Amino acid sequence: MWKKSKVTDQTAAGQAGIKKKSKVPGVMITQFQEELPEGMSTPDFTRKPIALTIQEGKTAIFKSIVVGNPKPTVTWSRANGEIVFHPDVCIQKYDESSNEHTLEFPKVAPDDADTYKCFANNEHGRAICTVVLNVIAVGFSKTKELQKVQVEDTADFRKKLKKRNPDGTREEKAMEPEEKVWEILLSADKKDYESICVENGITDFRGMLKKLNEMKKEREAEIAEFVSHINTLKHIEVNDDDCATIELDLDLKDPASKIFFYKDGVMVPLTKEECDGQKHSLKQIGKKFVFTIRGLGKDDAGLYSVDVGGCNVFSTNLKAPDVEFAVKLQEIKAEERQDAMFQCVLTAPYDDLKWFGKKAPLTNGKKFEISSSEDKLIHKLIIRDCVPLDAGIYAAVAGVKSCNNWLIVEADKDPKGKKGERKSTMAGGANSEELEKIAKEQQERYEKEMAEKIEKAKQAQAERELADAAAKLESEAAKKDAAEANAAAKAAAKAEAKAKKAQKIAADRAAKEEAARRRAGEGGADGGAGGAGGAGGAGGLDDGLDEDELSNSESDSAEGGPAGGADGAEGEGGEGGEGADGADGGKRRRKKRDGPLVPDTVIDPGVHFHAGLSDCKAIMGEAAELECKVSSEDCKGIWYKDGEEIKTDAEGVTITQDGSFHRLKIHKVTDEFGGKYKFEADGRKTEAMVVVEDPPRFEAEDLETFKTSVTVKKGQKATFKLPFVGRDPIKVQWYLEGEELSEESNIKIEHTEGCSRLLLTKLQRKDSGEVKIKLKNEFGTVEAFSQLIVLDKPTPPMGPLEIIEASPSVLDFKWRPPKDSGGCKVDNYILERNQIGRNTWKKVGLIGPEAKYRDSDVDHGRRYCYRIRVETEIGTSELMETEDIQAGTKAYPGQPSAPKVATAFKDCINLTWAPPSNTGGTNILGYNLEKRKKGSNLWSAVNPPEEMIRSGKLCPVKDVIEGMEYEFRVAAINNSGAGEFSVSSEFVFARDPKKPPGKVIDFKVTDSTYTTLSLSWIKPKDIKGEEDEAKGYFVEVRPAENTDWDRCNTNAITMTSYTAKGLKSLGMYWVRVIATNEGGEGAPQELDNYILAMPPPVRPRFTDVKIKSFMIVRAGNSARFNINFEASPWPEVTWLKDGVPVTKKVTISNAEGMSQLLIPSAERTDTGIYAIIVKNIVGQESFSIEIRVTDEPKPTGPVDLDENVPGTVTISWAPSPDEKKDDRLHYMVTKRDSHKRQWHTVADRIFNNKFTACNILPGREYQFRVYAKNDMGSSKPSESPKWLIPTKKEKFTVNLAESKPCDLQCAPKFLIPLKMHAAPQGYECYMSCAIKGDPTPHVTWYRNNISLNTNTNYFISNTCGVCSLLILRVGSKDSGEYKIVAENPLGRAECTTKLTVRE
Repeated sequence: MWKKSKVTDQTAAGQAGIKKKSKVPGVMITQFQEELPEGMSTPDFTRKPIALTIQEGKTAIFKSIVVGNPKPTVTWSRANGEIVFHPDVCIQKYDESSNEHTLEFPKVAPDDADTYKCFANNEHGRAICTVVLNVIAVGFSKTKELQKVQVEDTADFRKKLKKRNPDGTREEKAMEPEEKVWEILLSADKKDYESICVENGITDFRGMLKKLNEMKKEREAEIAEFVSHINTLKHIEVNDDDCATIELDLDLKDPASKIFFYKDGVMVPLTKEECDGQKHSLKQIGKKFVFTIRGLGKDDAGLYSVDVGGCNVFSTNLKAPDVEFAVKLQEIKAEERQDAMFQCVLTAPYDDLKWFGKKAPLTNGKKFEISSSEDKLIHKLIIRDCVPLDAGIYAAVAGVKSCNNWLIVEADKDPKGKKGERKSTMAGGANSEELEKIAKEQQERYEKEMAEKIEKAKQAQAERELADAAAKLESEAAKKDAAEANAAAKAAAKAEAKAKKAQKIAADRAAKEEAARRRAGEGGADGGAGGAGGAGGAGGLDDGLDEDELSNSESDSAEGGPAGGADGAEGEGGEGGEGADGADGGKRRRKKRDGPLVPDTVIDPGVHFHAGLSDCKAIMGEAAELECKVSSEDCKGIWYKDGEEIKTDAEGVTITQDGSFHRLKIHKVTDEFGGKYKFEADGRKTEAMVVVEDPPRFEAEDLETFKTSVTVKKGQKATFKLPFVGRDPIKVQWYLEGEELSEESNIKIEHTEGCSRLLLTKLQRKDSGEVKIKLKNEFGTVEAFSQLIVLDKPTPPMGPLEIIEASPSVLDFKWRPPKDSGGCKVDNYILERNQIGRNTWKKVGLIGPEAKYRDSDVDHGRRYCYRIRVETEIGTSELMETEDIQAGTKAYPGQPSAPKVATAFKDCINLTWAPPSNTGGTNILGYNLEKRKKGSNLWSAVNPPEEMIRSGKLCPVKDVIEGMEYEFRVAAINNSGAGEFSVSSEFVFARDPKKPPGKVIDFKVTDSTYTTLSLSWIKPKDIKGEEDEAKGYFVEVRPAENTDWDRCNTNAITMTSYTAKGLKSLGMYWVRVIATNEGGEGAPQELDNYILAMPPPVRPRFTDVKIKSFMIVRAGNSARFNINFEASPWPEVTWLKDGVPVTKKVTISNAEGMSQLLIPSAERTDTGIYAIIVKNIVGQESFSIEIRVTDEPKPTGPVDLDENVPGTVTISWAPSPDEKKDDRLHYMVTKRDSHKRQWHTVADRIFNNKFTACNILPGREYQFRVYAKNDMGSSKPSESPKWLIPTKKEKFTVNLAESKPCDLQCAPKFLIPLKMHAAPQGYECYMSCAIKGDPTPHVTWYRNNISLNTNTNYFISNTCGVCSLLILRVGSKDSGEYKIVAENPLGRAECTTKLTVRE
């Protein structure tokens, strides 16, 4: 068991992980759940990667094996940077056979040295282990030096890119291909690097990445000068309206920065507004910039760049493939719940066609199915299960070309509104064969054009090669001429110099000889030896007059004489001409020149190769051949292998020459024949590699033996054995019916050297099938097939019986063969018979291999049952018992079809009908026909019983009365007798054919919508002998742009009104009605003018009878307001909040005749007046609703009590925190005293924070509660401290003092004046003030100087000087100035206030 750790770490949002230890050291496991489900486990490593220290350029491989249920997914990462997965850099693999996950570096580089992590994840946990890769850099790295050069080239390249004008624009010149590639890479996604490199021929992927990183760092620094943030960069997208857009989100540091748009390095003029006449435009929405290219064509292809100031920000490539629409999309009309299919044909194969539906891109899924033909010419879009919402414009975009058309969905006419059944038919797929024919023609045309282009390219290449060869020959000839002229000039100069040197040497020699003679005469005997030396020196000079001496310097030529004369001992060396070293000098020989000084000028290109050697992959044990072709048939050449010459008599090879073709054939390839081969002729050579491969393979005889089917009986064993050859290791796999076999109790697989054996035991019939062996090694894969047939007893025959004849004397029936004959043919069927009512079975015996039987030994009326078994060479099957069969049962024919009237006349009616589908097992002999007059219950025979009607193709009935109406029925007759009569025919008059009706009268349009037209007319007049009465009508419509009429109803309607549906909005249509009857169709009646598919103009009007104008919503709940209206044409609907358009938080949904406002989660800030404005060309209408978002109020602050007037208590409290947020918030005060102990309301709807309670008695304890209230309810109460006015109980004493007169009289005076009030409409309003005066003053209330004392709508009270006025329900008429006047004999006092009523 694992030990749980107490430490948890956060592994995912809201998910804590439990750290666990693995059995493998260095592996950390995190478990996501406290308890794992049964059978589930977290990931773990059974083998973790091993750290590597490897030499640069070698292959590094990390291997790991993970376990866990469910099966974990394995990912890799590195500590510094990201892993670049590329075939030349790093490859991640998984081997299913060994369950190994590997991370392979084909040629490791020093940059790959890092710490790598391996992650194994499943839904229950995660396992992590780390591994280190160390790379040893060896010697001088050409790659590094090349990268340095590339970095320098990059800097130069960036400088080249930076060449701009003073205003920040680029120089007016087209971009070089290299510049385009790097600009594309700078803005491309990482996943596209590989495809861009392949497309542009970049092979050094690592070098490209380093170079690109350097350029990116430099560009980021440049962009930072102009742009503070780049959010979204959308590459160029082609829309379905022949437009392309580029979108960028840029946060510019300086809003006045200039933005430039370039195509292939050339500036493109932009317009700020979108207008039809401009090709390119720029639209700015906040920080979003949208560049648009209109009217796309092939010339618009290229690299588009966006520059801000003097810096490139983004580049994207627009490709324009050479493809057009040969067949465009056609309009599709589909019924509801039917599938619809759009098809188009392209002029060239194209795999990246995009589909749009109502301006939105479409993808493959349950709703939309996108497919194309194998040649990529026919493209299809299928809309599954169409509903009315699917109607609209659908488009196909191929490169820069697009086409679109309408999908019209006719709504289901089910009056109950239930969803109809799914229809199996498809709309729009009728012309598939024609499209395939067009696609075939386009394919042939495309292949022909490609062949012509290839031929032209080959001709151009050949011309270029010939021109290059001619230029090369001319260059070589010019070089040779220059070399020969130079050599001739040098030879002449050299000869002249030698002649001068020879003359000088001769003069020197003569002077020396003269001097020597003088010294000899003067020296006597002492000079003898010296003379000899001098002679030697002279000899040296004589010999020195060769070409070498003439070319040496003068000092070298004169060394022999003086040296020889100076020392007699060394004078013997004079023969050499060098004096000092006469022995060596004497041996020098004169050189001889071969040929002329200047060679003849000969221009001979020599032997060259027309076709060189090609690399060859040779199979072990088979023959291989190398071949090359030279320009001369007389040329001889030499073959080399790995630098050693191949002799003509070498073993295992044959060297031949056939004209200019030289061949080297290897008879039987072995490992020793692998290597580098070279053919050399006349100094020219060509090389090729022979790679010896040894894939697995079979001998032909062994393979033929293996293909023979193996047949065994059930329970026996079968063996399959097949020898093979090939280089180890070879992976051997056996399959049965496509399923791989592994070692089990009844399956044994044995592998020996060069052979594999499969043993299958305890075989069953179900084991029959195809047996396959599959061999695989590093060089290839090979398969071989055989068949396993397991024989078993057959299964029982299959029913039900098919009775051929059941007559009183014969029972003839047949049945179906067994489902499985056990692998053998059926030898016989074995029958037993039982007569119903008896307990014995009679053996009929073997009846042969055919599944039928004719039993003639039967009794009339008896019922029989049969048991049937199948017999093969393996055994007998189980029995099949049949149902009962009665001998002599009468089988009457079924009902024919209802008779149809072919023609009708006053004295004859011609009928037709179809024979019955059930003939009763015998042929139909004839028919009985009956007729009946309308209104009668009696059927009368048309034909006598003994004269049956032989055929129902055309039967005349002549026994009719003119003007009478008849119906008919028919019964079929076979050997058993007449069957049931058919369904009655329709009533038909016995009269001559009618004439077609005339034109309808008063044809007009009664109503119209965007998709329907309602029509009415009056039936045509009946003119005897010319126009008969109309029995039905057909309605036809024709779009104004078409010439063909479309019939709206397939069956004639009897009503004189009709509604045509499925029209295009605002489309122009011609409409006509055709009357019809039994005589045919009359002349059509058309409307005088075309009709627009739109409703009659209607001014917007709200249709709801009662519309709420006030809504209260609890904060956090959703607020939804629906309003219905009618308007025509379709109006523009606008919602405003407090006179400003609503924010994005508010969701507006508009449908036909309805608009909905939805606030998903309402907040107090959403409170306000919301107004809807419905406007069209006729007029506009608006409506406002107040939505108040509130919540239960928070309680008030502390409650204080104070006594300002004896017998009263003034309650004051701190306002609720919600008072400022909610102007409808008010307060309620309740009271409880020690006498009653119950809470009761003292005052409600108080809009200030103070209230005076009256009738406070001393000796009682009072307590008050204050509630904050609004439209949602009341808050929790805030309680006041207890209030008690104690009763003073003192001893009663009477001190009669001297009486003094006391005058307490005073004029009226306001202790507490009235306050200003602002009350909502419909709520209460309470005004109060406190007055003192003696005698008690008379109080009068006024509103706008009108007395209110007698007005019953106001409740006025005066208690102990506290005067109050209560308005129960405030209305707009109650607003104004309120005044209270207090009067007594001593004076008068007034106090005024104002009441404002809020709506």
